[in-house]
Amino acid sequence: MQKIFFDSRILDKAARENFGLTEDIMMENAAMALEKEVAAEENVLIATGSGNNGGDGWALARRICAAGKKLTVLEALEAKSAACLLQKERALKCGVNVVNAKDAENFLNENGNGFGCVVDCVFGSGFHGEFADEIKCLMKKLNALECKKIACDIPSGLDSYGNAAEDFFIADTTVTMGALKLALFSSTAKDACGKIVVAGLGIDRKLFERGTEECAMLLEESDLTLPHRKKQNVNKGSFGHTAIVAGEKTGAALIAANAALRFGSGLVTLVGKDTAKNADKKNIPCELMAGDEFPANTSAVGLGMGLGRSEEDSAAYLDFLEKNEDIPCLLDADIFYSPRIKAFLKKRTACGKKASLVLTPHPKEFSVLLENCGLGKYSTAEVCANAFELAKKFCACFPGAVLLLKGAVVLIALTENGRVCVYANPHGSNALSKGGSGDVLSGLVASLLAQGWSAKESAINASLAHALASRLAPCDYALTPLELIQHVCEL
Repeated sequence: MQKIFFDSRILDKAARENFGLTEDIMMENAAMALEKEVAAEENVLIATGSGNNGGDGWALARRICAAGKKLTVLEALEAKSAACLLQKERALKCGVNVVNAKDAENFLNENGNGFGCVVDCVFGSGFHGEFADEIKCLMKKLNALECKKIACDIPSGLDSYGNAAEDFFIADTTVTMGALKLALFSSTAKDACGKIVVAGLGIDRKLFERGTEECAMLLEESDLTLPHRKKQNVNKGSFGHTAIVAGEKTGAALIAANAALRFGSGLVTLVGKDTAKNADKKNIPCELMAGDEFPANTSAVGLGMGLGRSEEDSAAYLDFLEKNEDIPCLLDADIFYSPRIKAFLKKRTACGKKASLVLTPHPKEFSVLLENCGLGKYSTAEVCANAFELAKKFCACFPGAVLLLKGAVVLIALTENGRVCVYANPHGSNALSKGGSGDVLSGLVASLLAQGWSAKESAINASLAHALASRLAPCDYALTPLELIQHVCEL
């Protein structure tokens, strides 16, 4: 795992105060890191802004010029900060070629096809709102260039939460300075950042980050733990009995049940009205059991996938979970529409109980869940724009729950030691954008819960397995839920 920070300026200040790293030293190290990324390119275009991000660009220009490479600085905004002005002065003394903002359009029209690389140093940390018209026009033209694109620190147009202005810069590589920022790990940012490289600014990264509390943790591929079986003297009962509730759309429950079985559950039962009687009609595979009641040895429940909106049905299943509060549960999809969901969550997470409870909504379902829990009315777009803060808000209200908020970047939030902690998983692919993918995830989580894993570890490892399995698909448009389950088995 790696630490993610909200405001890198706090880290910069600490580096100056604790280690004597001047702004000039850090800017030179930033330029060196950018220089490595453009080393193979012969004709470089650097777009600069007015602040320290622009200063990084001017420092890069000086270094490239000294190396004898062809380059042009496109001054999108006039230098204003003291550091930017100083770096500009140094670069001009080296004879750097400069194009000002008013000539940018004509310059790009005439020379745009000749660049091997464009470096975005216009805006960095602290940007918010929308671009001025001339900057919007510039970003459109930069994005249209057929060359390698590099962003300095944060792609221009992303704010501190990773929300994007129209026509934000789209990078192949983002060289972020000193430490990882939250802005780089929104679902929107996934289309802006490309590969993310952390540049050292003059001291070891651990020293740079020391003493400043992270706002989230980045999950890495190496954090995945699979449910491998270590003991030999075991039987099917040793690995839990997962009960998946089947409702109106049996297919969703079937997908989840298959995923649970393939992810290590010793036994899996589909539970629902007339499920056993209609097993043949519903194409329930022979390796899955079916029943109208929860098995006596149920060790985890998955509820909500394809359930339907019947208040009577949802109430009956919530009653069972309330009476059996020691059974871990996974909640998803339709159960969030139940008018009883708030009362259930309050009871399940009351008094510091270890609820072993995981919720896996997508943004639309989370907006419904927030409203039903009395935490505010938000549109799906507002949920996406404020995912980080809303996830924290929810877990602060229900401290015994683990929230897994689905998206291009998955957020897993929970309360640990009185503080809401957030884990970001950016490893999934667009191949998951297909009906049934979420049901696979639900089955994976429920399976780990049934095998005795904690809610936190179940959510993290199921999410990582789900994401990494999607990347094994041979193409991004043809992946089916059952193929996704097979890829989980190949990890």
